[in-house]
Amino acid sequence: MSSIDSSNKIVKNSNSILVKILAIFSIARWYNIFLITVSLYAIHIFIFENSISFLFSYSGLNLHLYILSIDLIVVSGYLINAFYDFEKDMINQPEKTYFDRLVSKKSCLNIYMLCNVFGLFIAYLISNKILLLSAVLIAALWIYSHKLRKNVLLGEISASLLLISLFLGVGILNQKFDLTLAIFSTYIFTIDLTREVVKKMISLKGDLIVGEKSIPIYFGIKNCKYIIFSLMISSMVAILSLLPIILYKPFSYYFITAFFIILSSIYLLHFAKTKNQYQRINSIYKLLLGLAIISISLY
Repeated sequence: MSSIDSSNKIVKNSNSILVKILAIFSIARWYNIFLITVSLYAIHIFIFENSISFLFSYSGLNLHLYILSIDLIVVSGYLINAFYDFEKDMINQPEKTYFDRLVSKKSCLNIYMLCNVFGLFIAYLISNKILLLSAVLIAALWIYSHKLRKNVLLGEISASLLLISLFLGVGILNQKFDLTLAIFSTYIFTIDLTREVVKKMISLKGDLIVGEKSIPIYFGIKNCKYIIFSLMISSMVAILSLLPIILYKPFSYYFITAFFIILSSIYLLHFAKTKNQYQRINSIYKLLLGLAIISISLY
């Protein structure tokens, strides 16, 4: 009987470890990490190199190292954010937060430190400029988690700026500036910022209960809708600025489609009143971000 009990204990422990690993992936937003990884590879290949064979050459080693470093640092950022969003997530997403609680705060902190250390070490292997960028990114993520994220609108703006700063590293890696990448990054910034503000409308109930001064609470729901509308218009302006550069490339197909999708989102925003209606807009913008990454291959 003791051997059977011992075997059952081993199986239970193995299952527990597996569940905890899955919980860590959930906290670290594996889907977002995947999108960041794909976007960085796509930008380097289709905007700078135009050759997939580059990935399998020795000269592509720095790119692989840079993306691994960025992934580790971004994972650490999600882990530290999980500490401070716990109470609000318990209200807005209780089933998800219950799963995340399987990983202790101490474990999250240890993984956070390890990810940053390894991220910096890998950046050091590439170049001093990438090391500096990685160190600044880690510091910025820490400042965002401790200070900026609770500031009305500034928190959302800084989160979106942190996202497009990841693309800056690809330019540093290639040691050249690309106008298309600059405008594309501006477009991604406006799309991501719009989604961040929409998410605040979705989490309004949780923000009210925990006493967080989010955008709709501070400015009012009506004014918040005006902010979202302005950001949607900004995205459309970015598209119109980019189209003359890429008009005769298949890359333009995405932006023409995106223009009309954003236009339809403005219509949905006008009538949006419930959490589900804002969730629909959020899903559309999540799709826009995902398709934007795929569209880079058409450049």
